[in-house]
Amino acid sequence: MRFILVFVLLIFAPHFGFSNSEVGQSDAAYENWESTVTRAESVLLAGRASEKSLEILRDEIGNWRSIFKTSIGINADRISLIQTQFDALPQAPDDGSEDPLKVRKNELKDLLNELKIPGLRANDAFVQADTLIAEIDSLLRTRKTDALLSSVESPLRPSIWFQAVSQSFSALFAPIREFRSLEISDAQKANFKIQAVNIIALVFGALISWFVGLKLTNSVASLANKTPAKRLGVVRLPISLLELSFKFVSILLIVRALHLSGLVGLKGSLFLDQLPYFSAILLFALWIPKQLFSGDVGFLSSLNLSSEVTARSNFAGAAIILIFFDLSATGLAQTSITQDTYSFVLLIITVLASFILWRVCKAIKEIENLLSQKQENKEQFRINFSRRLPNLIYRFLLLSLFLAPILVSVGYVNAGQELSKSVILSLGLVITVIIIQDYVVDFYLMVLGEEEDNRDQLIPILLSFVLLLVSLPFFAVIWGVRQQELLEIWSNFQSGFELGTIKLSPGLILGFLIIFTVGYMLTRFIQSALQSTVLPRTSMDSGAQTAIISGVGYVGIFLAAIIAFSTTGLDLSSLAIVAGALSVGIGFGLQNIVSNFVSGIILLIERPVSVGDWIEVSGKMGYVRDISVRSTRIETFDRSDVIIPNADLVSGVVTNYTRGNTVGRLIIPVGVAYGSDTMTVEAILKEIAEAHPKILKDPGPSVVFQGFGSDSLDFEIRAILGDVNWMLSIKSEINHQIAERFAKEGIEIPFAQRDIWIKNPESLK
Repeated sequence: MRFILVFVLLIFAPHFGFSNSEVGQSDAAYENWESTVTRAESVLLAGRASEKSLEILRDEIGNWRSIFKTSIGINADRISLIQTQFDALPQAPDDGSEDPLKVRKNELKDLLNELKIPGLRANDAFVQADTLIAEIDSLLRTRKTDALLSSVESPLRPSIWFQAVSQSFSALFAPIREFRSLEISDAQKANFKIQAVNIIALVFGALISWFVGLKLTNSVASLANKTPAKRLGVVRLPISLLELSFKFVSILLIVRALHLSGLVGLKGSLFLDQLPYFSAILLFALWIPKQLFSGDVGFLSSLNLSSEVTARSNFAGAAIILIFFDLSATGLAQTSITQDTYSFVLLIITVLASFILWRVCKAIKEIENLLSQKQENKEQFRINFSRRLPNLIYRFLLLSLFLAPILVSVGYVNAGQELSKSVILSLGLVITVIIIQDYVVDFYLMVLGEEEDNRDQLIPILLSFVLLLVSLPFFAVIWGVRQQELLEIWSNFQSGFELGTIKLSPGLILGFLIIFTVGYMLTRFIQSALQSTVLPRTSMDSGAQTAIISGVGYVGIFLAAIIAFSTTGLDLSSLAIVAGALSVGIGFGLQNIVSNFVSGIILLIERPVSVGDWIEVSGKMGYVRDISVRSTRIETFDRSDVIIPNADLVSGVVTNYTRGNTVGRLIIPVGVAYGSDTMTVEAILKEIAEAHPKILKDPGPSVVFQGFGSDSLDFEIRAILGDVNWMLSIKSEINHQIAERFAKEGIEIPFAQRDIWIKNPESLK
């Protein structure tokens, strides 16, 4: 929590002590600073100060440094104005005379020097503070490294075991013995009577809070039957966190009631002070398996894992191990135990930690095996990623669970302890990140109305990546990086960097990404609302609806980018040169792409072709399924997709069979053998056409005698269909009827015939 608060304070640049103007103008401020410098140099020279004292001193110097950093640019506006005036004056003659122009330039020069002094003074103090902070950080890192690499005698010596066990139990039961031997004075009894009402109220409040937590537990279990699947993951996590909060509050109330009673001794009070921390660890460890087994958590969602009971026991064991580590560092240290006893206790705790990690390794191996069984049903990228992550975690845990006890056994007690703690905390953080990532993706899909299959879209992946970046500082703290060092890195990074004439900083980039992401999500939300609610209730055809939805998407993303640029204050004037250079490249190398893009906009606005139309272009015939800004996708009658550049649809010849309406003409050619009665054939064909229910009666069908072909007498049936999409099926039905009637009437349908004449038949003899 302290790390988060300091991090936020650094981001928002607080001003401690003196203001900028006071730093720039007050000598008292610098006198105080010089006093701080003298004290810091003496502390560093002595090298005997505790880590806590050094941290306090560092924070104090850091506050001064923040003030000096913002004070470097003091009087910048006035300096710029006076410098402009000074440069605008012409050069005065250097003849020793008291020229008014020369006097004015000297006055401006003196004023400039006077105005620059506070900034130069602040810059010098800033460099001095930065140097002192670097020395303190170096000293603290050296101490931490020496502590980790320090060694003691091995706790595996049998000679110390009896003493170690005896002292351990003595230290463990010390609070109980103190409580049993505690004599309650009259003052304590009087205080208890005074606080009795408060104690009863606290206990009653704790019971109510715990009961509410249990009711929320039951409500979480019943959510699956009452909440739609799309919203289940979004609703479950907040309720479970609320349940966790109520249970934690009940523990805080009980601890407060025990403190007010005054019936616990000194050691008991020390234990009560740590009890909320220990309870939080245990509650959180029991909360994680609920989320893993009750929701769709990343790549675990489709796996049939072991029971929740096993997972809860593993996490509870890991939490207890962490509590034991903290108790060994605080509780045992407050008792009169030897270093050998302390090492022996840590060895036992480390072995228990390795046992817990071994059980976790078995569970991770189970996940890896299940993923390999499902490999054929998954996309290759997701499978590779899903298998890589558990495998890496498995190998790391396997290495650490053997290494930590070995380090403690050979005497590197601190190193082994820190390794075990860091591994357990890192494992918990990894699982927490996975749970939060899954919740964020679920929330995104629910807001935009997306399906579960869209979890691998660009925005969910980017959100997951951002969440991973946010978690990196917490991983660093777990593995021994000091909070102040992380804040120092962030402060240096926050100052930004220059890209040409544009000053970029993490704040600007983060602001741009946040605003653009919000705009993009709002655009997608509007598109979803139009597609599902608004447009279906209008009389627009599907093509017009698609055009509106696509247009809203392009306009929304463009406006989101413009607003993000303008809000963050990025100077884009220099991009005009880049735009000019790009225009030359577009004119030569990207003209086809630009042409297709412009054509796509024309198609979306004018809509000569809409989604669902039956068209023919460039020898390809089919239904329009999608129109984008670059190309149009056509589904042919053999169910294959053909991608047509939009420029071909705008500049080429396009036949649209269903544009405006579905009425179209059907032409069926029919050939009969020579010698057939043409009038009879015409009457039969007209009768068949008029009898078909899907051929319009007004205008009615007609039969045309086209002429004399090389092999047949050629006729044509010409009819108007109400829905041209039925053309092929109607044509097939009519051809079947023609063949049936011609067979009954004895009318021959000819095939190609040729007469062969041989000039010299005698040569064949």
